[in-house]
Amino acid sequence: MRNTRLSLTLLLLSCAAAPAMAQVEIVSPKEGAELSGIVEVVARAVPPRGERLDRVMVQTQSGEAIRLAPTVADSYSATLDTAKLRNGRQALLVIAGIKGLDASRFKHQDKKWEQRIENLMAEIRVTVRNPYHFYWGDLHAHTSYSDGSRLPKDAYEYARDKAKLDFFAVTDHSEELTYQEYADIIAQADRADQPGRFVALYGAEATQDTGHLNFYLSPTPRLSARLDDTYQAIVSMGLLGHFNHPDPKPRPNQGWRDDFQGFHYAPAADRSMAMVEVRTPEEEAAYIAMLNAGWHVGAAGCEDQHDAKWGRGPTWTVALARELTREGIMEALWSRRTYSARDRNLELTFTLDGEDMGSRITRPAGTLTCLVTVADPSGVAPTGEPDRGEVTDAIDLFLDGRIAQSVRPKLAKYAWATPVTLAPGKHYCFVRVTQAGGLMSWSSPIWVSAY
Repeated sequence: MRNTRLSLTLLLLSCAAAPAMAQVEIVSPKEGAELSGIVEVVARAVPPRGERLDRVMVQTQSGEAIRLAPTVADSYSATLDTAKLRNGRQALLVIAGIKGLDASRFKHQDKKWEQRIENLMAEIRVTVRNPYHFYWGDLHAHTSYSDGSRLPKDAYEYARDKAKLDFFAVTDHSEELTYQEYADIIAQADRADQPGRFVALYGAEATQDTGHLNFYLSPTPRLSARLDDTYQAIVSMGLLGHFNHPDPKPRPNQGWRDDFQGFHYAPAADRSMAMVEVRTPEEEAAYIAMLNAGWHVGAAGCEDQHDAKWGRGPTWTVALARELTREGIMEALWSRRTYSARDRNLELTFTLDGEDMGSRITRPAGTLTCLVTVADPSGVAPTGEPDRGEVTDAIDLFLDGRIAQSVRPKLAKYAWATPVTLAPGKHYCFVRVTQAGGLMSWSSPIWVSAY
């Protein structure tokens, strides 16, 4: 009997090679389907003879795991909210566990042990495509608690009610902050935060002679006076880091450089240091230098405001997020799904082979499709002020630090699909949009490992 069961199990485990004999089958959605919103996952699962199923689960690459409920004989279903998944290609895996399958039923010397305890499973590939909202914010601002103006309470209220931002952070200089002042910043942020209307973040700016950087949602304003130790603290505390005003040139009479030790790559800090300010051609050069060094940083357009005009620009960080909450905005920042905008109304999307800006993907070497969309929906900014940009003069696609392709739309709304050919190796690409009057905006990159 034992040999019979073992043979049956091995037959079931070979279902991927012999679809006609599959004992777990995903009925819906179908292989290659494009999903959005709420979808129903339907599976058929038949256990080996003499066995019962303990549970049937659907699992995604984004970490969702949902139990399927039995419907009719051997059929199971559940609803899946695809808005919780990242856009792009996804694998859906249905796993059926056999009830009572445990080590006590087998001898540890059994050579077929690992094969016998495998669950039954089936997998399909789908593409998730849900729309994002464009949320406008500023992640770098000061008050009188360091070298700025007025109080944190004033900054949050101004950014929300006057500048009409969607998210905003006070980041006073850490060496000038007392712990009591930092506690007040946190308290004022919590009071100002209004999910669905305004996200109030908080943090501090670590001021070092190798460069200035922000860190967010920290319980303390103090990390370290040394750059490498600051990286280590940000990583160990699970904080999100942000490089400020990068510049390879020393600042006259100020005694510091903003090149972060020559943009030296620190692999352990790569995931945590998520963003860098890109607001000028000089910072674009620094952006490229950091990407060439190996950093996976997204583009930010923070203003570093010291006056009582928080969020007025002329640059902003735009986050593509599913919801206007701290969790939603922070997820977009961690994912590098951001761009730096010098026009208050510019809506920019950038995908490669269907994957969003900020993605790290692996593809066969060859040609992928790049899609860029730009739209300036009106001539008036949310604050009621005239919009200076409107028409897009140029879109430049950068590949590995150099302009690979360009187009001149001369339109306020434009979609550009173009092939990008990649040789084997590691690559990155991003886009720069130039609008009327020379206003420039930069996307976050997409990184590709081409094999």
